[in-house]
Amino acid sequence: MSAAAIFLSGCGSPEDREFERGLTAEKNKDFKAAINSFNRAILRNPQSPAAMASAKEGARVALLELKDFKKAAEFFEMIVVQSDDVSERITAQKQLASVYFDQLADYPRAIEELNKLLATTMEPQERSKFRIKLAKAYFFTNNFLQAESEVNDFLKGEKDEDSAFQMMVLKGNIYLAKKDQTKSIEAFKSVLKLNPERAVKENAAMTLVVAYEELKDYKSAIAVLEQMKKYHAMPEYIDVRINKLMADQKNQPGAKGVHRK
Repeated sequence: MSAAAIFLSGCGSPEDREFERGLTAEKNKDFKAAINSFNRAILRNPQSPAAMASAKEGARVALLELKDFKKAAEFFEMIVVQSDDVSERITAQKQLASVYFDQLADYPRAIEELNKLLATTMEPQERSKFRIKLAKAYFFTNNFLQAESEVNDFLKGEKDEDSAFQMMVLKGNIYLAKKDQTKSIEAFKSVLKLNPERAVKENAAMTLVVAYEELKDYKSAIAVLEQMKKYHAMPEYIDVRINKLMADQKNQPGAKGVHRK
């Protein structure tokens, strides 16, 4: 339901009139003018019902119509701070955290907002979604120690296959970034075991191949490639990679050759 339902037409306060102007501009698809009116309503009296209604409608317009994610974040933040409705504040906090993570890629701020969000009560599946974002945000800020801690703590508890898959991929990438190939390989082996088809489609399996290749463990790399063939869109490409690795293996000092099954 539109925020217009909150007000009767002809309200007399300056902030109410600004809100009504914003709704009219929005109806006419003049979204920038709408945002300006909603802003003015908030500035005139931040504690008023018109200001809260303007923040809600402004957030929607900024996010969905203008794709002005910074402005949307400003509106969501006001809702978090000013709303008297706990459920409304939590919903706005979810949107705020998601905007900073997904749209703005402002990972330090995303970490701040995600930690605030995770201090609230949520359904387990939704909590898992935001915990994954938090671990990834730490990874993207090169805080590998905290990212690893978040992943390990998550994997100790109950998790669905999708969440486990995402976190195991992240764990493998954390170890790659730390140049710990052995632990990275173990993580990506778990990913491949968990869902081989998805591991191939999302390049986790190929990352495992590359890790083996860097360790010159050509036999293991070839074994993974053989496993990938039935899931890969271009199996002939996999054959090319296998043949190259076989040639590299034969050229290793002391190699006696290798035979494909």
